[in-house]
This record gives sequence, C-alpha cells and structure tokens, in this order.
Amino acid sequence: MPSRKRKSAKFKKVAIEWLKWVSAIVPICAFIYILYYYNQLDFLKKDKEPKSVTTVLDQKDSINIADALLKSKVDQEFKIIENEWHSVGGIAIHNMLVENKTGKSAKSIEVEFKYLSETQEALTTKVITIKRDFPAGKSTRLTDVSVGFVNNGAVGCDTKVLGAKF
Repeated sequence: MPSRKRKSAKFKKVAIEWLKWVSAIVPICAFIYILYYYNQLDFLKKDKEPKSVTTVLDQKDSINIADALLKSKVDQEFKIIENEWHSVGGIAIHNMLVENKTGKSAKSIEVEFKYLSETQEALTTKVITIKRDFPAGKSTRLTDVSVGFVNNGAVGCDTKVLGAKF
C-alpha cells in the first residue's frame, strides 16, 4: 500500500503544478486572442509612410478664382422666387419657392437668411443647408422650413443661395 500513496502523491504534485501553469497561460492566450479578434494589435505593424504629390498650379487654377466663378454661377442658376416667413415663438418658419436653372439636379443647397430691422439693418444672419432634391430646370416649393431663433424686432428677411451640391 505505501507504494500506491507515493504514486498518487506524485501524480497530485505533478497535476497541481501543471494546473497552475495552465491556469496562468490560458487567460493570457484568451486575452491575446480577443485583441487579435477585435484588430487591436495594429501597434505591432510597421506604419506606412505617407506619400505626397506636389503639383504646381497656374494662376487660372487658383482656388480663389474657382470659388468666385462657382459662387457667381450658383447665384445665377439658383434663385429664390418667393419667400414668405413668420415667427412662431421666436422661431422663423419659411415657405419658399426655389428655381433651379441648371442642367442637372441638386441634392442640397446652402441658403443664407438675413433678418432685417425696421431700418433695413441686418439683425442676424443664418446659413442653413436644405437637403432635398431640386430637379433640373424646375421650381421646387419648400414649406415649413425652420431656420431657428430670430430676434422679435425682425420685420424683413433677405434670402440668398450660397452654394449647391450636385
């Protein structure tokens, strides 16, 4: 019988050591696997060097000139024909008719609202983007466009289309 105890004691000793090592290694492996699964090991990869290309622009390729031409083009091609507005609790609500004279439909337009006092002085100016399809060569009626809080002293409103996205 004494030999049995020795064998089982030896087995228990080896099993306990082995279990200690496994219980220490398995959580670490699980942690590394979770990092791998959620792509959090990117810091080990070598960073790619950014490549840059330099181009020389002529005066006619200047951004300022292109912006000026585009703005004047938008002013000519998008017109706000009608603009009726009223204030509800200090919030301006507009009903407008926008005419698109371009050859392609626009997805959204930027409109500037300039609210005027009795002396035709600008009280506030707001710019909003209206996301709606504006078909080519047609007029689109917009109803209940909320611009935001407006001073109660505003008696008039000038509108202007600043830009369009096609």
